[in-house]
Amino acid sequence: MRNLGEFCLLAAFVGSGFAAFAGLVSPASGSRWLRQGGLAAALLSVTALSLVMGILGWALYQKDFSFDYVAHYSSQTLPWHYSVSALWVGQAGSLLLWSWLLGLVAVGFRFRSRRSPSAAPLRDPAFGILMGYLCFLLAIMVFAANPMAASVSTPAEGAGLSPLLQHPAMLIHPPVIFLGYALWTVPFALAVAALLSRRLDAQWVGQSRPWALVAWTVLGGGILLGAFWAYEELSWGGYWGWDPVENGSLIPWLTGTALIHALMAWHHRRVLKKTAIVLAITTFGLCNFATFLTRSGIFSSLHAFSQSPIGWLFLVLMLGLAVGGAGLLVWRRSELSAEKPLGSVFSREALIVLAAAALVSLTIVVITGTVGSALSSALSGRTVFVGPVFYNSVLVPTGLVVLLTAATAPLMRWGEAPLPQQRRWLGAAAFAGVGAAVGAAASECQPLFVAVIALSALAVVALCGALVLDIRRADAGGLSPGLLVALSRNRRQYAGFLIHLGFFCLALGVTGSSLGKRHQEFDLREGQTVQWAGRQVRLVRRGQQELPDKLIAEAELEVVCRGRSVTLVPARHYHLLHRNWTTKVAIDSTWHSDFYVVLQGGDAAGVVHFSFVENPMMRWMWLSGWVAAVGCLWRLWPARRMRVAEAAEDAVPESERADPALQRTAA
Repeated sequence: MRNLGEFCLLAAFVGSGFAAFAGLVSPASGSRWLRQGGLAAALLSVTALSLVMGILGWALYQKDFSFDYVAHYSSQTLPWHYSVSALWVGQAGSLLLWSWLLGLVAVGFRFRSRRSPSAAPLRDPAFGILMGYLCFLLAIMVFAANPMAASVSTPAEGAGLSPLLQHPAMLIHPPVIFLGYALWTVPFALAVAALLSRRLDAQWVGQSRPWALVAWTVLGGGILLGAFWAYEELSWGGYWGWDPVENGSLIPWLTGTALIHALMAWHHRRVLKKTAIVLAITTFGLCNFATFLTRSGIFSSLHAFSQSPIGWLFLVLMLGLAVGGAGLLVWRRSELSAEKPLGSVFSREALIVLAAAALVSLTIVVITGTVGSALSSALSGRTVFVGPVFYNSVLVPTGLVVLLTAATAPLMRWGEAPLPQQRRWLGAAAFAGVGAAVGAAASECQPLFVAVIALSALAVVALCGALVLDIRRADAGGLSPGLLVALSRNRRQYAGFLIHLGFFCLALGVTGSSLGKRHQEFDLREGQTVQWAGRQVRLVRRGQQELPDKLIAEAELEVVCRGRSVTLVPARHYHLLHRNWTTKVAIDSTWHSDFYVVLQGGDAAGVVHFSFVENPMMRWMWLSGWVAAVGCLWRLWPARRMRVAEAAEDAVPESERADPALQRTAA
């Protein structure tokens, strides 16, 4: 099996190399056979990678310790599903997963672009770039991190998987993150292909936008899954610690957010062209930066791998991207000039400029804080640790700026200031925001939370105002029902606004849980009751269990809050193979707050030590991911217009169809 796997890995490496060559050369040569041969080589490469994935997955399932990878990350007592998930825990396995997902994305891009004749000029060079990057990842595995490597001597028992990684979120969090990285390669490949071929027009923007939106949604979902794992598994009552490796996945998500909006400005107003190209290359480069952080050994983290030369290969790639990208921008600078001036400081593209500047500023600060400790140690011999205060000092103002731009966007127009109807609704939205702020301040909320509440109210009223204007226009055109017409004709626009609402849910959850968090330690005996944070908590019993791979100490609590009674069972696990303790928290979650209980231990006298934590509005943060996912799905759903929508299109004069904002306010 191992020999077959190594042969398949080598075949994938050779096939991806030839596919990259064919994709880059075939447009200039015009050879149909070279183009088809490149596609066949790519399919061979992806098939071979799938076989390698299957072989390693089967070896993990069967606990075949003749594989060095299996011996390091599995054990006889490890449940089968966590054995299979170990495939993406180690360095070689995670590279294999990333390569396989990238291969699937590349082939998917190649076949999807065949449906559109206008995509043909960029299809082959972009596909060649995708396969070239796949060849780079495969070269690392072939020469430095072979997932098919044999054990020096086959052990009777493996080292096992870290107990902290034995959590349901870890079954999907790493694959989702790596899928996000793979998807961000497509906008990068299209940007480079457009620069090389001098086709810097609306075609590359139209092809890039769906891929960028999917990549943004997938990577954001992966980040939330990681936060959920930290919240439930690390037992400190939080979900984000500004860990360097956590930051590594956040950084490309921030620049990717700016990229999506820069592409919108290019599409609608032919502005921010250089910005969009730079962000496409930068976002891909920062995905490699995240990989550098986990594989260079410069940081110590549960998420990171041991020190190896692999991480530095990604650093070299990043430097090459910086130099090559700068050269291409200089070469094509004349084609990247804005075609139109900024129409108004109150236009939608002006909001995008402001939001992009805020996001890039936050990105620079996160990068500075992330690498600051390593640089300080290397330059001065003294390690300077950067804490949450450093990041929050910039996160708060930049976050409020982004929220303000997202809140007012529905009532803004491309290229011009808002019309009178829109200005009236903006006034109503501002009034609603002030009212919400007064109510929050009267409830003794902290100023930052008051600001977030106010902006959230402004966003809801502004969105309702935009929808009302669209409905009036539809009714004026004799079309009914107007709501259906408004949502159908402007489906993509309202899908984007729904994603904005998900962002507000995230802001409410993060702000509420950060500012309103309460924590206290308690010592209880069986039958004893305490009152805390509006809850009555009684220790019903404590007990122990013995399983083949671990010992469990647990406590049963009865919690009564606002007439509602729940039972919570926090526990501590002693893992026999690893000889260490882990904590399993118990959480009672409502839309108001989470009651988070940590069992710290007990003594021979029957006293049990607990940590009680209250985290307000945590559910709103998890809700944000689902709202954004629904918005993304709605935005990308195939455009099959209903009859009423087609009638609405025919009812609008051709001169008004060019500007959706004019359509919206025609009534």
